[in-house]
Amino acid sequence: MNKQELKGKRIGSLDYGRKRIGFAVCDELHITVSTRGVFFKDTPDYFEKLVEAINSERLSAIVVGEPVRNDGIETDLQKEINEFADNLNEKTGLAIYRQDESFSSKRAVSTMLEIGFKKKKRRDKANTDTISAAIILRDFLETIG
Repeated sequence: MNKQELKGKRIGSLDYGRKRIGFAVCDELHITVSTRGVFFKDTPDYFEKLVEAINSERLSAIVVGEPVRNDGIETDLQKEINEFADNLNEKTGLAIYRQDESFSSKRAVSTMLEIGFKKKKRRDKANTDTISAAIILRDFLETIG
């Protein structure tokens, strides 16, 4: 499925981290992006619960945020993300797209400030991860027009 084929389809995004994975989705018209929570990787069945959530959202594709380095060297985290994306594709059968997530966490904190999150809520990394997933998805949607 190419990016043009995604028009009119629901898309999800994941902010992959070593402790948590933030999850967000958009509507078919790609107007609204909504956060859907976080999956804690130390939970034994987190991957099954993630796949279940993806299936229940009736998504046509997944966008996985990945940090992009200017020097082109693949980091250990990128290797983890590649393995994660391959497993996700195998379990869901969905197309997996990549989106540069550089500065998404900083942008998430700024967004929380803008919408009036109190300090305690901003400190909760799960909030940062879900909003980062939404930012990654919004950035991806902008690239597909």
